[in-house]
Amino acid sequence: MPSFPNTFQSATRTHDPLLDRLQTPVWIFDIEQERMHYANAAAVRLWEAKTPQGLYARDFSSTMSEATRRRLADYLPRLAKGEVIDEHWSFYPGGQAISLHCRCSRFVMNDGRTGMLVEGLESDISLDASSLRALEAVRHTPMMVSVFDGQGCLLVRNPAALEARRDLTAFGACFTDHDLAEQILQQLEGEPRCSLEAIMRVNDSERWHHVDLCRATDPKTGQPMIVMGEFDITSRKRLETAQLVSKRQLEVVIEGLEVGLLLEDESRRVIVANQAFCDIFAIEASPETLVGMDCREAAQSSKAHFTEPEGFVTRIEELVGKKRRQARDLLAMADGRFLERAYTPLFVADQYHGHLWVYRDITQERRQEADWARKASTDPLTGLANRRSFDDSARRVARSVKDDGALAALLMIDIDRFKAINDTLGHAEGDKGLRLLADTLRHNLRESDLPCRTGGEEFMVIMPGMSLENAQAVARRLLRQIAEATIEAEALPFHFTVSIGVTGFKPTDASIEAVTRRADAAMYQAKHEGRNRVAVRW
Repeated sequence: MPSFPNTFQSATRTHDPLLDRLQTPVWIFDIEQERMHYANAAAVRLWEAKTPQGLYARDFSSTMSEATRRRLADYLPRLAKGEVIDEHWSFYPGGQAISLHCRCSRFVMNDGRTGMLVEGLESDISLDASSLRALEAVRHTPMMVSVFDGQGCLLVRNPAALEARRDLTAFGACFTDHDLAEQILQQLEGEPRCSLEAIMRVNDSERWHHVDLCRATDPKTGQPMIVMGEFDITSRKRLETAQLVSKRQLEVVIEGLEVGLLLEDESRRVIVANQAFCDIFAIEASPETLVGMDCREAAQSSKAHFTEPEGFVTRIEELVGKKRRQARDLLAMADGRFLERAYTPLFVADQYHGHLWVYRDITQERRQEADWARKASTDPLTGLANRRSFDDSARRVARSVKDDGALAALLMIDIDRFKAINDTLGHAEGDKGLRLLADTLRHNLRESDLPCRTGGEEFMVIMPGMSLENAQAVARRLLRQIAEATIEAEALPFHFTVSIGVTGFKPTDASIEAVTRRADAAMYQAKHEGRNRVAVRW
């Protein structure tokens, strides 16, 4: 640990004339609290702070990347042991990159914790912009990158490798198979690079990794070094194993499945199909007779079953050509049914051995989902859109008015003296009135208009592309048609009237509530003026 004058500890929060005369930036960083503890004048300038106090108050945690945190977390125990760390750092104090060679050593904080004393040094190695970018990319990539000397001793690791393998510092210790590690070292003596998939040690577990290794020369010592890059492929390995097991068990379980299965080999010939597959495509032949059939010809002969015949064939060729891990498609059939198709290529020991198609009839599910969606957005009594549907549509129209300058109007309709109708004739007759009003709106508006029952006897109509004047004319026509309609009640026929408020969507409206409040105010104005009339608010 560097030795400073006895006054340095007390000078870390005050100006020290001697340290401020240095042209070299010097600062102390509290790694645990992510705060600057001290900076001399050169460091204050480097960090583009107006005063030291402003730098001490700066929130570094909000701009610090996870890769930087991992790197500093690795520093902390090493500094506590007295290690001096020389590394290249890139800083972004004002948004512009500053690259500096930093010598980092231990500094004991007032409370006894370990801080990091940083000295910015002139580097004897000049890095151009491309090299600096490459260095930053290695530090932030999730790929594990480690560098060893020719004997397999660790030289440096990027943050991803540090986090995954903090206590393993020898090349051979990274591998579960030590003999394999030795073979690789010997191989790299004669070959510049190699790649493999192996089970590697990661902290307290073992994981499948893809490993790329190359022989290089240490730019500092001129001695041989080994660069190793790794990424986790455990999930892929597990999937390959599961596919292998599934293939071996396929013949045992295939006929017990309700989904249609078709297994093809790498030459696009049928290996196996089940009865459910034949049933879905109305194939009269037995599944056994399909074995050996050319699947390209089968796809061409089956395409007429689908609403997009050529798209059906093209998608098959695309999936088979790319050999993706898995894919799912929704297929619409000409007879109104819907199929879900799953595609799975089969790899055994890294060799492609065909693919599996799974067809499932989801027609009933689609109908059920459509019914649920309709019920969620529809008023059950009148069949009109409900409040939820109104809110969604009104927001879309409001965006169009605000962004595109489109016109749109809103009607709020309320049945006059509806409570008296319910109290006098009963709720069943009142429901007839609600349905009559809904039918009048449904049959006398444009297809683009959206009539909604938003609650009780209250209805709203969203009218895209409608001016306020035209909306007022439509409202008067509706008023007349409703007043002239007759409801055949059990006791005696009766009529009812409505009051209609008219307003328009404005680009300046802060919310949908602003539009509905104007329409509501206009409707109540019509009520106060005697009912059975139209009022406008703009």
